Amino acid sequence: MGNLVDKLMGNFTSRPQRSAAPTFDRLDAAVPNVAAVPNVAAAAAAVPTVAVVPGVPVVPGIVPGPTTETGGEQVTLRATAERGALASDAPHKLLAMLSVKAPAAAGAARPPMDVVCCIDKSGSMHGEKMKLMKQTLELLVKRTGLTADDRIALVCFDSGVTLELPLAEMGADGRANAARVVKAVRPGSTTNLSGGALKAVDVLHNNGAAAGNGKRTRAVMLFTDGLANEGIRDTVKLVGAVRGALAAASKACGGEISLFTFGFGADHDENCLRALASCQGSGQYYYVQTAEDIPSAFADCLGGLTSIVAQNATLSIEATGAGASVSRVLGAYARESSGALALGDLFADDEKDVLVELALPKLAAPAAAPAAVLRATLRAFNVARSAPDVVDVELSVSRPLHEPAGQPVDIALDEQRNRVETAEAMEEAARLADTGDVAAGRKVLSGMRARIAESASARRALSTNLTHECMQLEGAYRDVREYRSVGSKMTKMQMMSHQKQRTSHMSAQGTYASAAKRKASLKSHWMSSINAAGSDSE
Repeated sequence: MGNLVDKLMGNFTSRPQRSAAPTFDRLDAAVPNVAAVPNVAAAAAAVPTVAVVPGVPVVPGIVPGPTTETGGEQVTLRATAERGALASDAPHKLLAMLSVKAPAAAGAARPPMDVVCCIDKSGSMHGEKMKLMKQTLELLVKRTGLTADDRIALVCFDSGVTLELPLAEMGADGRANAARVVKAVRPGSTTNLSGGALKAVDVLHNNGAAAGNGKRTRAVMLFTDGLANEGIRDTVKLVGAVRGALAAASKACGGEISLFTFGFGADHDENCLRALASCQGSGQYYYVQTAEDIPSAFADCLGGLTSIVAQNATLSIEATGAGASVSRVLGAYARESSGALALGDLFADDEKDVLVELALPKLAAPAAAPAAVLRATLRAFNVARSAPDVVDVELSVSRPLHEPAGQPVDIALDEQRNRVETAEAMEEAARLADTGDVAAGRKVLSGMRARIAESASARRALSTNLTHECMQLEGAYRDVREYRSVGSKMTKMQMMSHQKQRTSHMSAQGTYASAAKRKASLKSHWMSSINAAGSDSE
C-alpha cells in the first residue's frame, strides 16, 4: 500500500503504467485451485469497434482487445482486454475485464425473504431517532411489498437482548402484529452490540431447517448509534464471534446470510460495523448521518434485497496457453474453497466488472491468429427460471511480430480501473488519517482526483461521480475532529460501495445500476409516507 501514496501524488501523465497498482487480491501464479472451464467455444477473432472519447487522446498501451459475450436470456458474461494484439518477442502483462450483467427484475419473481432487524434501543436512541426508526420499521413491514412467504423478526438490544418478534410470516395478520410490536419499542440503557448481533443470527440459524430450502434470501439488518459497552467489547473478538455464527447459520440454512450494518451519527465504531458487514455474503455498511437519513438508508438496502434475480453467483478464472498465468485479481473478493470468486446474490441490473491481470510469456514465433489466453465460468441460481445458470466465456489475443500502433482506448475498462483505484485510494487515505496524518490522507484523495482527470474515461458518468466523491471527502479531512466524526465513516462506506459496485443512500444518481429502479421507488414511497402523515395514518 505504501507505494500508492507516491503514485497518486506523482506524475499523472504516466497512466499507461497503471497496471502496476499495488495491494490487489493475489492468485497463485499457476492458479491451481481454480477449476478449468470445460467445453468453451473459441472466441470470435474480430476486434469490435470501440469509440474514442472526443477530445481525449488515445493513450498507448490502453487499447481495446477482443470482446466475447455469451449467456442467454438472463445473466451475461463478457470478456474484454486492454490490448488485442501483443508483440510475440517479449513477455507481457495484460489487463482483462470480466463483466457480469444481471437481468432486470422479472416481475414479481423473487426469492422469499427472511430478514431479522436488529435494533439498538439504548438510552441515546430517544427522541427523533427512535421515532424515525420505528416509522422506518413500520414502513418495512407495511410498504415493502412483503407477502405471506416472507418472514420478519425483530431483535432489540440495550444492556440486554430481547427477541421482540420471532420470525413470522408477513401475511396480513403477520404485518399487523409486527406493526404493533414495533410501536411498543422504547429506549433503554447501554449497548450490548455483540449480544444483539449474535441473537439475530441465531434466529435465522434456528429457523433455517424449517424453511425447507436454501433458496430464500436471508439477511440481518443491524442498526446502532453507539459503541459496544456491554457484552463483547473488543472489535476483533466481536467480529470473530459473529463471523463464526454466520458461517454456522449459513450452513444450517443451506445458503448465505448477509449482514447489513447501519451506523448512526458521530459516535458509532465504523471499523467494527464495516468489518461485520464484510463477514460474508452481500452485506454493506451504511453511514447514517442524520435521523432523516434512517428511512433512506433502510430503503436502499431493502430495495436491493427485494430485487434479487440470481443467487450464490461465483466466477471461476483460468489462464490458458503455455506459460500464461493469472497474476492478480484487482479489487476485494471473497473466495470459494475451489478458488472461484464469490460474487454473492445479484440484484436486478447488477454489474460486476472483475479486472484480471494476466502474465503472458515471450513466444518462440509470431502467432497472428488470435489464441485463447483466459477462460471464465459464471455460475448462479437463476430465480426466474428456478434453475442454475452456467455461462462460459473465452478471451483471445493475437501475437504478431510487432504490436499494432494506434489501437483506441477501451473506455469501459478504463472507467472500471478508475473505480478500483479510487476504492484503493480511499482505503489508503483512511489508513493515513486513522494514524493522525489527516493531511496526507487528504493529499491522497486529491491525487486520485487528478489521476481520474488524466484518464481516457474522465468524462464518463462513473468517473465524474468518483471525482466528486473524492472532492467531498477532502472537505471531511480538514482536521482530526472532522475526520473522526464524519470523514472516516463516509470514506469507509463509499469505499465499500465501490468495491461492490452498489450504491448507498448517499451515492449520486446513476453511479451504479444495481437495483436502481427498485431502490428509487422504495425511497420515494417511504419518504412520501413519512412526510405526508407518518406510518400512523395507515
